[in-house]
Amino acid sequence: KSTHAKYAKILLKIFEIIKNKYNLTVNKEDIFKIKFMKEYYIKEDLEKKMIVIFIPLKSLKKFRRIQYFFIKEFESYIPNTYLSVLSIRTIKPLKYQKISKTGSYSWSFTNVADDIIRDMLFPGNIVGKRIFFFSNEDVFIQIYLEDKYKTFNNSKINLVTRSLHSLIHKKIHIVLTS
Repeated sequence: KSTHAKYAKILLKIFEIIKNKYNLTVNKEDIFKIKFMKEYYIKEDLEKKMIVIFIPLKSLKKFRRIQYFFIKEFESYIPNTYLSVLSIRTIKPLKYQKISKTGSYSWSFTNVADDIIRDMLFPGNIVGKRIFFFSNEDVFIQIYLEDKYKTFNNSKINLVTRSLHSLIHKKIHIVLTS
């Protein structure tokens, strides 16, 4: 059974809960715009998992107004499970951008990686970022996160770090600031 099929009924229930509990207008068609889902686990603790939902960028902009409530209800509905919603983004090689004369840094790997990190850490606020380059060509990114809604704990940060490492292939360390 695919991850999408496994969580489809739960996602529909959560849309109904948000609609009734918070009096927000929720469009059920948003649930069908989900392209795919992926689960991440920590090797030490297989009970806790992170579910990453990928949706188109235009749909994510509409989804932002209910995303905090959606994540909050999803994480309370399924214990030991954390949710993150990312947009599907395209990386265009510089050579193609020159040929098509659509040169823009918004399609570069760096900007796409920054947007993925920002989406993954929602509703937290990134207050700082350091990038370390080592002699063996390793890149280490340290992110300082302000968590004003108190949604992040150590296990969620470990899962976010694990999933970001597999998505953008960089070593990431997240530090909570107060």
